[in-house]
Amino acid sequence: MQPTVESERLSTRGRRALGVMAAAVVVIVAASIVYMHPTLTSRPAPKTGPINAIDHFISSAAQHQMFSGTILIAQNGKILLDKGYGWADQGKRMPNQPGTRFRIGSITKQFTAMAILLLQEQGRLHVQDPICEYISGCPATWKTITIQHLLTHTSGIPDYATTFPRQQAASPAQLVAAFESKPLDFAPGAKFSYSNSGYAILGSIVEKLAGESYSQFLQQEIFDVLNLSNTGYDQNFPPLRQHATGYRQPWVKADYVDMSVPYAAGALYSTVDDLFRWDQALVNRKFASGESVQQMFTAQVTACDGQGTICAASDCDAQRINCYSYGYGWFLGQFSVGGSYVRVNWHPGGIQGFVSVNLYYPDQEITLIVLSNLESFNWTLITQDVQTAFIQQLVEAFLVPSPA
Repeated sequence: MQPTVESERLSTRGRRALGVMAAAVVVIVAASIVYMHPTLTSRPAPKTGPINAIDHFISSAAQHQMFSGTILIAQNGKILLDKGYGWADQGKRMPNQPGTRFRIGSITKQFTAMAILLLQEQGRLHVQDPICEYISGCPATWKTITIQHLLTHTSGIPDYATTFPRQQAASPAQLVAAFESKPLDFAPGAKFSYSNSGYAILGSIVEKLAGESYSQFLQQEIFDVLNLSNTGYDQNFPPLRQHATGYRQPWVKADYVDMSVPYAAGALYSTVDDLFRWDQALVNRKFASGESVQQMFTAQVTACDGQGTICAASDCDAQRINCYSYGYGWFLGQFSVGGSYVRVNWHPGGIQGFVSVNLYYPDQEITLIVLSNLESFNWTLITQDVQTAFIQQLVEAFLVPSPA
């Protein structure tokens, strides 16, 4: 989700990006100034020239207050760039570091989806179960909605992030109550429409079946197991030395958000290093069952016109533009690079003061993770400044493009 509010309020730019989710990540990648636009093959190991050039360019952008955050680039499991830029807190003159924590917004959905898959592995639910089996007083209009619909944004349940007061503390039950009486936007399964409401319900299902809070379940079943010591459910006022301050623009602090509101749709914090460890555990099948991970990265639903119309995943091979799939907590699609296309798995995130993206090129084994605490940097100016010659330098240095 490319909002400026996950389960909160969507910014204008974020809402526009939601219209075409494949474009959303391109926006953030451009904003991150990390032009791993190149379709790169993973072997042999890349030269260091492009990484130095990227580092120099991002440093310059940070000096001009066009970017602030941390960036990690890796290929074939080897970290090539892992660095902080700009200020974690400008007033305290605290610079961003690779270990700086950021709110990750909708990247949270990857962990919520995995929580559901772990419960499925334990035999406590199945993704095809009707959600009313787990919700007391379930609305009649929700009777045909399944967990699968929630995971894939095809339930038709309206998105609470656009209307719920973001500064007001709320329990999971209160979040669900805010939209349970509203009519569905469409019949379940008829359309793809990005909705934080579905993931709020998933969080409440986790709590019901686990007998503990959503944050406790994630901590015990995921974070502790993978040693993600810098990932967790964020506080309203996190410790400054560890956590970046979110800015709406340089250096105007972002609006307050009570972190009970984004909940299972967008309330986590993390670092680039922890997210890389998470990605590697999934890519190398070192966590959960192979079947669960495969389900995450399988196209569960595909939309081909930028308006949420559902079609076959194979239709994207011909169309590609405005065409993307969604697995469980991951977008799946193809990006155009120098006349050819590369497969990409990604999820963007946005919450007041923070923008993020977790992106992986499976064929080239390239990881790009960007966490920023500057909400409104001007990505269009950056893309205009970086011309084809710079991108071509990266392509050549990283060797051959992958076939279309």
